[in-house]
Amino acid sequence: MIKGLGIDLTEIDRLKNTNISKKVFLPNEITWAKEDPEKLAILWSIKEAVVKSIGTGFRENILWKDIEVIPSKDTYIVKFSNKTKEYYNIADDLFHISVTKFNNLIFAQVIREIVG
Repeated sequence: MIKGLGIDLTEIDRLKNTNISKKVFLPNEITWAKEDPEKLAILWSIKEAVVKSIGTGFRENILWKDIEVIPSKDTYIVKFSNKTKEYYNIADDLFHISVTKFNNLIFAQVIREIVG
């Protein structure tokens, strides 16, 4: 059953020449992105869309580093901190992620599906 939908649109240029990486991204994400603004925008946009699919936005019980975005073969996978999984009861949920680029924009869509 579909539980939530989140979308986000991020300007790639917003993530050029910024020191934000260490504040919002995990070490594996930083390693993958290699400070490439397009890759950083992808990570940013996915995280924003994920919290919207949960229905919260970022707040005290879910922070940027509570979500890890893992690039996979044809998509992205998200993993959550144990604290976030427990608080929002999302341990078994599936998050379907779609990302596209148009000009200087990254668009991410996340569908949250409850399994079982």
